Amino acid sequence: MRDRDRIGGEAPVARQPHGALLLGLTVVAASVDALSFLGLGRVFPANMTGNTVLLGIGLATGDLTAAARSATALGAFVFGAAVVGAVASGHRRRPDRMLLAVVAVEVVLMAAFAGWWLWLRVDAPDGAAGYGLIALAGTTMGAQSAMTRSLGVAVSTTYITGTWTTVSASIGPLLARRADRSLKLQALVVTAYLATAAATGLAYRFLAAAATFLPLAILALVLIAAATRYWISRRGQGRSVTQDRTP
Repeated sequence: MRDRDRIGGEAPVARQPHGALLLGLTVVAASVDALSFLGLGRVFPANMTGNTVLLGIGLATGDLTAAARSATALGAFVFGAAVVGAVASGHRRRPDRMLLAVVAVEVVLMAAFAGWWLWLRVDAPDGAAGYGLIALAGTTMGAQSAMTRSLGVAVSTTYITGTWTTVSASIGPLLARRADRSLKLQALVVTAYLATAAATGLAYRFLAAAATFLPLAILALVLIAAATRYWISRRGQGRSVTQDRTP
């Protein structure tokens, strides 16, 4: 395999067949981050760089409540990523099945997240409920991050510092319209993250807890798309096997 088809010499880069699904998952991560920052005590379930910094600041300043929130998000993220990473290691030849399974689990977790928040009937839950919601969101984002990594694609849907770096260093090709498909996807990812964070902030301002249905609705659409993609893939494989067996 050619070097340019690899990331860091490890997983082969897909030729972006998952582009639309990755953008959908990016929207989910950005909305979850925005909702959690605004309503769950300034915490980022998808952005572990920010959480690590907030955890350190909380410990240094004696704000143990803030440190506990960040630690909860970090621990939940690690748990979700570890579970999906362990499962993905045995299913590298079936990425579409892995994608479908993880997105289905994400839908269940986000449904619990939205339902619990609405059931509480408060705009900014705290205490045990707040920690529980942070844990649900963190687990979901950790699972999504590990699943995206297992696909071997050139972008992340949750942490985008590296994506910003790539896009910034490639402004020339982008402006000259000489960027390859992978770079264009990364530019779309950072744009979608920013736009979604702004839109979710407005939604939370006017809808409060009801805004939690935004990431759930997007995830449902991603699940439908992933299921359709998997069904088409399986159907194509079935036809290929039938043709091979035909004398």
